[in-house]
Amino acid sequence: MVTSKDIRLADYLDESCVLCNLETASRDEILARMVAALKRHVGNFEQESVLKAVIEREVQSHTVLASGLALPHARIASISQPMMAVAISPKGIDFEAPGEDPVNVIVLILTPKFDPGSYLRLMTSLSKLLNNKPVIKRLCVATSAREVYGIITESAEFVTVKLNVASVMDRHPVILDESNTLSDAIHAFCAYRVMDIPIVDSEGDLRGVIAIEDLLRQSLPDHLLWMEDLSPIANFEPFAELLREDEETKIADFMHDKYVSIHPETPAIQLAKMFLMEKTRQIQVVEGRKFIGVVNLQSFNAQVFWA
Repeated sequence: MVTSKDIRLADYLDESCVLCNLETASRDEILARMVAALKRHVGNFEQESVLKAVIEREVQSHTVLASGLALPHARIASISQPMMAVAISPKGIDFEAPGEDPVNVIVLILTPKFDPGSYLRLMTSLSKLLNNKPVIKRLCVATSAREVYGIITESAEFVTVKLNVASVMDRHPVILDESNTLSDAIHAFCAYRVMDIPIVDSEGDLRGVIAIEDLLRQSLPDHLLWMEDLSPIANFEPFAELLREDEETKIADFMHDKYVSIHPETPAIQLAKMFLMEKTRQIQVVEGRKFIGVVNLQSFNAQVFWA
């Protein structure tokens, strides 16, 4: 994984691949039109299989990154260099992302399968440009493909994009406050299907982490773990006792303050080493004590190997 590279968005986007003033349509219809535009411009891939790959990736994990912005993508074995298409819908497209509003700006990114860093570099560069409400508004009122193209590529200079922790982290993970209860933690684990939850205080400082295993550990005293035969308590009495007190038990009573952390400006490659050496599945991203986000092993692997 190359940690930095000079890139210029104009090298990956052609004006013919900009779709402007789109009416409301389904996510898949918009993606089909974007893939078709790239096919007409480049022509060196099988259109239906590429569309299927893009939709499959979107279904597995939505790519709505900010209000009004989505960056759908796929890695394609048959292409030799990254390429982009842009779609603008002033009224918004439902991207079927739970809890997210319709998106107005869609940038489709196709990257070669052999270059795992290219998507992350383009995503980082685009995020810096488009994670900005004034720019999104400019794009929504643009009247032509040329104008949209100009806004996205207005900087003709090469920009050095560094693949650091901030490039791959989840900025909006499930978190809990240290004043929350065990009942809140149980709901979060089950409703959001997460395995680790950072715990912050009212100032946004990271105080600790609670893992799914902590629920079991809180229920089973140490002496039970050494018993070979647990048949005398086969009816889950320890769990019942815990649940009777779940609304009074504070998370702060059993969260652990030993966690793996990293600074957001650290090169992303360091994460791979930490996941292996620390044998953890979640790394906390902090500046001092201030909680910034998390990197989960599963999502990190997806970005590196699948994107």
